[in-house]
Amino acid sequence: MWRIQMHLVCKFIPSSKLSSNELSYVLTPDECIGQLSRVRNSEDILRNLPKELAQKISISAKKSSSGLLTAIRHELGNGNWVALSSFSRRTPLTDTQLQSFPRLKAQLESVSSTGESKVYKAGYKQVKDDVTLVRSYTHVPSEPSPDQKIVVEFAGQWSSNAACLMLGKTEAQKEKVTVGKADTENKHRSLATFKDLEAEGKTLYIKIPCSDQPQPILLKLAEDLQPVDKETQMDEWDNVLVPVVPLHFPGSDKSDEAAEVFKSGYVYVVWNNKIWREVAITENGYFSDTDINSVREGSRPKRHADIYMTNPETGGVFAYEPFQIVQNGKVVSEGSLNGSGEARVFNLVEEEVEIVMTGYEPQIKEKIETNLSPINASSPVGRSAQGYPLPHIWLPYKIKGEPQEVYLAYNSKRLSESELSELESDPGTKAIKVTDLNHYSSEKSFKMGDGSVRLLSVLPSAATSKPEKYAMLRSQINKNVAVVYLLKSVEIVFEYPGYTTLDESDDYFELRQSDGDWSQRVCLRQCIKKENGSRLIRFTGWPAEVKEVDLLRGYQGNSHHGRDNKTVIFAQTPIADLLAYKKKDQPS
Repeated sequence: MWRIQMHLVCKFIPSSKLSSNELSYVLTPDECIGQLSRVRNSEDILRNLPKELAQKISISAKKSSSGLLTAIRHELGNGNWVALSSFSRRTPLTDTQLQSFPRLKAQLESVSSTGESKVYKAGYKQVKDDVTLVRSYTHVPSEPSPDQKIVVEFAGQWSSNAACLMLGKTEAQKEKVTVGKADTENKHRSLATFKDLEAEGKTLYIKIPCSDQPQPILLKLAEDLQPVDKETQMDEWDNVLVPVVPLHFPGSDKSDEAAEVFKSGYVYVVWNNKIWREVAITENGYFSDTDINSVREGSRPKRHADIYMTNPETGGVFAYEPFQIVQNGKVVSEGSLNGSGEARVFNLVEEEVEIVMTGYEPQIKEKIETNLSPINASSPVGRSAQGYPLPHIWLPYKIKGEPQEVYLAYNSKRLSESELSELESDPGTKAIKVTDLNHYSSEKSFKMGDGSVRLLSVLPSAATSKPEKYAMLRSQINKNVAVVYLLKSVEIVFEYPGYTTLDESDDYFELRQSDGDWSQRVCLRQCIKKENGSRLIRFTGWPAEVKEVDLLRGYQGNSHHGRDNKTVIFAQTPIADLLAYKKKDQPS
């Protein structure tokens, strides 16, 4: 049997062996990790690492791809090793790219300066000018270098991760990047210090690299931050961030040992009445951000076209005829009409498109109007988690000296745009307020034993049976990291087998109160599709007064029919029975 081995597209050498001939092949740690993250098997990465580098990586880090990549990035960032690409760079590395890696930058500058071509002297004695001249002095005034700083305080001292802090570019200075470092004099905190700043207002961001795109995710923390003198020291700085890990209690026991990690789902951070972060929980319990602000600001509403084509001369329908949809002069969809001369085309953006019947000569063309897709108000289409996985979530505790009001909410599925708006409008009833952070200011730590926010000091009992799910948590015990206990919403899940010849993506299932006004509709396009082709239909968030429900399957049909077909699957079924069935046969 032949075994195919994967070879990496980059190699690693000790920084002491870097030569000027290799400068054009150097990768930054983020570029290297971006390439390695495409390798699915961590063993393929380990197999290609130099023995000396592999020995520096802990055993626990080697157990998962994310842990291994974090350890490799740490070694590269420390300047001990250098990653080289198999191909020469098209453009040289810039100062901006190297700002996060000062040791690598210094090493490159050292190699570059020593690699300059030498001037060889001729083989005869040089003529010396021994005439003594009167010395001449010219005073050239120099501008004072910037000597101010901005310090951001982090609760705790923990291993570095892929995220960092950034000051935005101004007219006077380029953007600056820094990371938190353990405060040797105060063991309860870490400090991220921006040095050599001009006396001007700065904008502060959290910067998170992405695993599949070069542009990072930027989360704005503050505008117009004013630097202070470089000699300034504070017992607690004006800007404080707290690393938190969300957990939940599966039962009535509210002790730290009884808690569990979320196996999947999404955590939403509401700050200043806006969804500030949407964080997906990965399989290994890490947290991956969505660039939610860019997606929400830049997306155009989706539209669909209901096609119904008839022959103007005979009145008959164009059954089973091929067609194309042209939008803005480009073919964006192709297909065939059904036996009734109908078709439905989704993911359009213009209010009018052209349908071309390609089976005729000359081709038949007709302009048709599109409709705003109802899925827009109820589907999170177009959002995906791209941020590099992180071991915890940074929350603002104080900004410019003022305590912040932050809410956290968990949901098993990604929230739609309308659900995001509901959460923003009333976070107090749909999310957990992050309270008791002021305990950090007075006690330099977090509360223990009670409350929704506590110190991460105990490993939950569930870690015994599932150690791989709690490896991320274990490394943060007693590091002054906070736990926020969130509510895991109760949900009812149905599995729908799916029928490719009949289903339309805006077909829906609706759970409604049998004798009241409450209802919840879930379109097929919203539902997770399993490997076998079936879809999981999830319902959650019904009011306490809902006791009996009906389940309907809906098909809107082509708009020219003017009807909305519904089929009742069951009626007047107690919610308690559905939950009891789930608890018995479908444990979560």
